[in-house]
Amino acid sequence: MRRWIGWIIGLCLLAGGATVCAIRWQAWFGNPPEPQWTEQTINHQFITMNNDSVLRLLQRDTLSFLLLGDIHNSLTQDHMAAIAQRHSDIHFWAQLGDWMERPYHYYEQMIYQSLLGTGMDTLPIVAIPGNHEYLKGVVKTLPKHWKTIFPNPHNGPARFLGTSYYVDFPHLRLIAIDTDGLHRMSDYTQVAFWLKKTLRDAGKKFTIVMMHHPVYSTAEGRFNPLMWLAFHGPMREADIVFSGHDHNYARRTVQYKERFWKKEEPTIFIGTNASMKKYPVKANNQYEASFSGEPVYQYICVTHNTLHISTFNLLSAERIDHVEITH
Repeated sequence: MRRWIGWIIGLCLLAGGATVCAIRWQAWFGNPPEPQWTEQTINHQFITMNNDSVLRLLQRDTLSFLLLGDIHNSLTQDHMAAIAQRHSDIHFWAQLGDWMERPYHYYEQMIYQSLLGTGMDTLPIVAIPGNHEYLKGVVKTLPKHWKTIFPNPHNGPARFLGTSYYVDFPHLRLIAIDTDGLHRMSDYTQVAFWLKKTLRDAGKKFTIVMMHHPVYSTAEGRFNPLMWLAFHGPMREADIVFSGHDHNYARRTVQYKERFWKKEEPTIFIGTNASMKKYPVKANNQYEASFSGEPVYQYICVTHNTLHISTFNLLSAERIDHVEITH
């Protein structure tokens, strides 16, 4: 009797697994055919913080930059030019992944063409990959040429050189994490330990963490328990944590439990979205600000004792949120 029960349970599990695979096969493993680029072929390499001469020019007491979340190739040349004209004082910009719709040459060319002549094309960029930059498969892989397009610093965890890294300025440490490259539990622990050490070693600098997947999801059904388990603890050392992926804007402040040997400062978690793709904000009374329906971006200014973050509606230029941290 017990043997028959075991067989029945095994067959049910097998049937359930086969059904899930049949339904989700295309989502997990299927990439649509690559569109053909009909314009001039361009092999472009972006200006990044791996360039020592660029980094030296950015060692300023007052530093300003823009931060954009997911873009999905939905911003045109006009959009990028308008942003650049509004903030002509910026020194660089940052992007949270899912800049392109798929990891194809066609979409890479669209990125480049959308920047040409806008003023954004001559600025350094801090970039990380999102899930749309990765090729699908049993184990997702980042196309090798992504690191050629974005030659980032190699000061991150051993398995993520060039995709997870940090950049130091006089009053700011900016930390970028490749969250879609985390496949094994040891990946999460390696990056989490590196993040904790990198935040602690920042000293008196402001600390901003960039990651594609959020620790706190702001859209229904998007919560990632592994992100929370791996990074919720280390983020207590950060001032601001930016994430994308959820296609809306929301800000919340987390006051971690006090530790008797150290004064605790709160951490501000901000989810943001610069694409035309949008999800409604998940209902949560812990948000201090939220917005959905249209793309937004952040203008950030750092001085020796103050960090300002203003969030603007990308289409109307209306400021929809502002937060300030003082050390």
